[in-house]
Amino acid sequence: MSDEQRVYGGQAVSDRARERRERFLAAATEVFGNEGYAGSSVPQICRVAELSSRQFYQEFSDREHLLRELYDRIHDATTQAVADAVFEKISAGTELDEVLDAGVRAFVNSFNDPRVIRIAFVEVVGVSPAFEKYRYARRDSWVELLQSAVQASAAQGMTIGSTTPLQWTAYIGAVNATIVERSLNPAVSDEDIVATMRTLLRPGIVD
Repeated sequence: MSDEQRVYGGQAVSDRARERRERFLAAATEVFGNEGYAGSSVPQICRVAELSSRQFYQEFSDREHLLRELYDRIHDATTQAVADAVFEKISAGTELDEVLDAGVRAFVNSFNDPRVIRIAFVEVVGVSPAFEKYRYARRDSWVELLQSAVQASAAQGMTIGSTTPLQWTAYIGAVNATIVERSLNPAVSDEDIVATMRTLLRPGIVD
């Protein structure tokens, strides 16, 4: 009998495992996002999740494994939101500025929780050589998405200058920095970020 079929305490074992994992991820958001990753511990996360260390190690090999899963979840959701917004505008044949603004707004809207911002852009930096390599690979996936959006726009007849991966890498660093700045400076609005990113893109990367 598979875990999907086994029942314990009136609940499928697979459902209990998913629920347990979600509780650990929620606890990690709380701990890493408010107190930081470096000073945290597995027992601390377990206390917040109200689960045991034994249960933790049934789901994750260590804290870094938990951080990586949380990081993936944040960026998977953001990547999907940006891709949906951008390619919807491209398919509709809207002007390039609208496409660019839609992508930036989708990115900004994905980061309204200060804890998530801290985790995604601050706490993941310098965790370990392996994590740094993984972080760069995730950045490269953003470059691929942006390049594919440019190609799709050009295919729709939009006039776009040539772009390079290095330009997109610089742009990604800039937009990440503005998100962090907004979390630290209440005077920075979403519209300020959209306007700033448009300035960097046009003229600049896509012109």
